[in-house]
Amino acid sequence: MNMPELMRHAMYAIICLLLPLSACQCEDETDARPWELTEPWPDMPGLEPDLGLEPDLGLEPDLSLDMAPDLAEEIDMRPPPTEIPPEVDWEREVVAEVSRNQALNDRTSVGIGEDGTVWLGYHPCDDDFCNVSWLAVAHERLGQDWVIEKVARQRGTFGLDVYKNTPWVAYLDQENGQFRVGQRNLRGSGASAWTKTPMPVDYTGDFDGLDLTHDDDYMYVTFASDLNTPVDLFAFDMATGGESFVELSKLDVSDASAALERGLQADGKGNLYLVHRDGDSGPYGVARFRLRDNIWDRQAYFGNPEIVVSSMVARENGDICMSSTVSSGIFGDGSLEMTCGKMNNLRRGLWEHEDESVSSYSSLIEGLDGSLIIAYNAGGNSRLRVARRYPDGVWDIRTVFSGSSYGVSTALDQQNRLLISYYTCQGSRCTLELLRQPYL
Repeated sequence: MNMPELMRHAMYAIICLLLPLSACQCEDETDARPWELTEPWPDMPGLEPDLGLEPDLGLEPDLSLDMAPDLAEEIDMRPPPTEIPPEVDWEREVVAEVSRNQALNDRTSVGIGEDGTVWLGYHPCDDDFCNVSWLAVAHERLGQDWVIEKVARQRGTFGLDVYKNTPWVAYLDQENGQFRVGQRNLRGSGASAWTKTPMPVDYTGDFDGLDLTHDDDYMYVTFASDLNTPVDLFAFDMATGGESFVELSKLDVSDASAALERGLQADGKGNLYLVHRDGDSGPYGVARFRLRDNIWDRQAYFGNPEIVVSSMVARENGDICMSSTVSSGIFGDGSLEMTCGKMNNLRRGLWEHEDESVSSYSSLIEGLDGSLIIAYNAGGNSRLRVARRYPDGVWDIRTVFSGSSYGVSTALDQQNRLLISYYTCQGSRCTLELLRQPYL
């Protein structure tokens, strides 16, 4: 059988299988060896060789193999009816005092290690006027007080991700004019417990964007400069204890704003997905990166530039779900929206909650039962709300904290309980706090 016939038979077999299925000072400098950029991108273990079955992107949508699962009829396997938990008070904990300046204009970021340790990134200040701001990571010792480690002098955009039991941070270092990535190395304390290394990118300042995520083997970092340059992508091999980041292919989208939280995700199947705005004022959308081929092979965008994406989840079933704020057209809160779909139709599933106000951004996460959970500031930052869509399609939306809330972030613990970090202010006193869901 010649090659064209072999490919045609292979494509036919695949389609037949699918159709039945429904800022820092000198203290930041370390003696760490600089990360080297190496080429080529190493072979990805566990990935099947490319058999040439990926469709030509010029084909019509209904002929594209990776669109077939979107178009195939789904098997009607309804989950049991959802039992909505009762209204109960969530466990509320004060982690640290913070400057009002930071609380009103900052974000938090929370992650949980495999050993149950909670890691919480935020910005403390040396004084009430916040003349000196730090990127700090607080971690919870079980049964003991929180330990706070100041990583670097910094203000502005940052991200935190936890791989197994090791936290990583990516941040804009304004004082040194660099984009840096830090890894906690378990040696020393405070800032000396972190290895921080500048990345080889064209840093411009506060308007640059960044994201980081991981899969079983690699930590991935993207950097979107405010300059007219493509988006940079780097990967660090954690499985083999590598000492260098690998520079991967750039995404040819200039002046691309990153998502506000959780904008880069790995699906565990050899793909990365990056949420970004297409240029300075274009719509938000998603780009897909194929690891085995080292290429950005697909891009898809919303039609409305007034939809601002906050957070994304790449699900095991191949869906890309995003929580967004839809502008009201006037100054003030927008409305909550969630979408789920694939690259050929990002808005295949659309849930518009026009009566749910969003004061800033939202944080989306997937529960172990397949629920999609969105935490967000609402009502002019007067309350903290959680919207949960259960697998059977039932929505449960409730207020979990009555009071000001800013900069929410979410994570799940080992008991499948939701944790939410945020800032809150009462009068002139502002605090960094953590809510824990009291029920499973």
